[in-house]
Amino acid sequence: MAEHTSKPAPFCVWMEAGVIDYKICNHNYDCVTCEFDRALTEAARRNLALQRAGTGPRRKESMVIPGQEQIPQRGGVDQKAQRRLPPRYCGTKSVCQRCSFDQLLAEQTELFLTPELPRLAEVFGFRVPTSSYLHRGHTWVQLETGGQVRIGLDDFSQKVLGPADAVWLPELGQAWRRDTSALNLSRGDNRAAVLAPVDGIIEAVNPKVRQNPALAHDDPYGEGWLVVVSPTNLKPDLEHMLYGQRNVAWIENEAHKLLGMLESSAGITLPSGGAIIDDVYGHFPELGWQRLVKEFLHTS
Repeated sequence: MAEHTSKPAPFCVWMEAGVIDYKICNHNYDCVTCEFDRALTEAARRNLALQRAGTGPRRKESMVIPGQEQIPQRGGVDQKAQRRLPPRYCGTKSVCQRCSFDQLLAEQTELFLTPELPRLAEVFGFRVPTSSYLHRGHTWVQLETGGQVRIGLDDFSQKVLGPADAVWLPELGQAWRRDTSALNLSRGDNRAAVLAPVDGIIEAVNPKVRQNPALAHDDPYGEGWLVVVSPTNLKPDLEHMLYGQRNVAWIENEAHKLLGMLESSAGITLPSGGAIIDDVYGHFPELGWQRLVKEFLHTS
């Protein structure tokens, strides 16, 4: 796989704020659970208290002040009320338009917002998005502003395989190639690879899914999204996918395949108009994990 050399390093937001000289972010901008972020936040608070008391110290981080002290405004809207990341520290006297750190926060916040739910149809109890693209490996692709795409697993795959115990997501800056194994999920001793639906570079991963893998099952089109990608070959990639009512027809065909497997392996016949049970593998392990993964995710 060719190395992507033009993408800038993911610098720590504290470096972008000018508080530290140099640090690479190795925590996927998940500041909430970052030990370095927590330590520096506490240090800045202590330094601010000492500064107010007139006792120093005068280290570089003692010169920053909490943003809530100056309630920054942008476009006449209280920026603090808009934030979804923890409060940061302002070293530019609240002139947000000139602050590269503020711009970085705005961009990162947008990446991590819960996506708007797509239009959904229902087939045998499976929720099928008709305003997103579907890949044959049962991932969905939603076009985002700025030319990026958001990607997750569809409801069909999650109802068939059931909730995962762990989801291994790619790292920031990693290059994806369409139709190659891109991430993995596991349940017990079973593991399943998932195909990348597009060529591109990983821009964001969902920290909530890393901490709570069941989100991908419980809310696959919302908080259970997986990654945001900057595509490098989007038009031909989308041409290989399904959209609109073709999604519905395809999932109906996939559901009939599953019904045939249930009938032959477990003797289950679905009543007319009935819905396939959630967590098919959990209820009918005799179907075989690897068989389900190969048939529907097209991996082994």
